[in-house]
Amino acid sequence: MRPGKCLRIYLTESDRIDGKPAMEAVLDLCRQAGLSGVTVTRAIEGLGSHGVHSASFLSLSNRLPLLVEAVDHPEAIDRAIDIMRPHLGNRLLATWPVEIMRTGESDA
Repeated sequence: MRPGKCLRIYLTESDRIDGKPAMEAVLDLCRQAGLSGVTVTRAIEGLGSHGVHSASFLSLSNRLPLLVEAVDHPEAIDRAIDIMRPHLGNRLLATWPVEIMRTGESDA
């Protein structure tokens, strides 16, 4: 295993960054930063500064939470944050240390 860092960015489906849907803009910025892998997850419910956003049968919201998550070398994550920071406005980011292991690889 090797040391890494996880980056998570909290968005909603209706967010826009630089005139584009936020998810698309963030993925473009991650690509520019050279991150090796990024995953976007659509949440079914969330509670934030604008209240509760939920996917229910009665209300299909376009403000459902999206989580953008990347795991890479700490330097790569820090570089990505530096590139993204001017574009993200007042959005929430979280980082934490991780151990990176790809199954099937030798520890040697």
